[in-house]
Amino acid sequence: MTQTTPLPAFAADTVKQALHAIPMNATVGVQITDVGAGWATGAAPDTAPFRNHLGTIHAGVQFLLAEAVSGAAFAGAFAAQLHQAVPLIEKLETHYVSRAAGNLTARAETADPAALSAAHAEYARDGRARLVLNVTVQDAEGKDVMRAVAHWYLRARPQAL
Repeated sequence: MTQTTPLPAFAADTVKQALHAIPMNATVGVQITDVGAGWATGAAPDTAPFRNHLGTIHAGVQFLLAEAVSGAAFAGAFAAQLHQAVPLIEKLETHYVSRAAGNLTARAETADPAALSAAHAEYARDGRARLVLNVTVQDAEGKDVMRAVAHWYLRARPQAL
């Protein structure tokens, strides 16, 4: 099931700015294009310095895009908690399915939409939560070039004494 409800504009802009400010994302040109509660889309351009020995887009660029778009989806899921919590990626399982040519796009969304409410309840109860997101990266022809499963963790910041 594709999730499409966007975040309020100010929250989406905050998530986008945070992901765009990460130096590696900026270097490679990763952009978050849209963000909702538990889903996000993004893009990365095809630029010569980031091609591999085959002349296609390097796996590292695909990995950065998958990580960023899954992070945006996770941040969108927990937008109300981010002022008091730290999001961390625990694991990104990747499967490269085809060579990537041209500009890339990606979409991440919660693997199980019902898990989102359970994760919110876990955070409210324990000050921590985990959420799994599925990611698909496509090339300029709309062909899947990478699929990933991202495991994200959120923990409350310790209170200052």
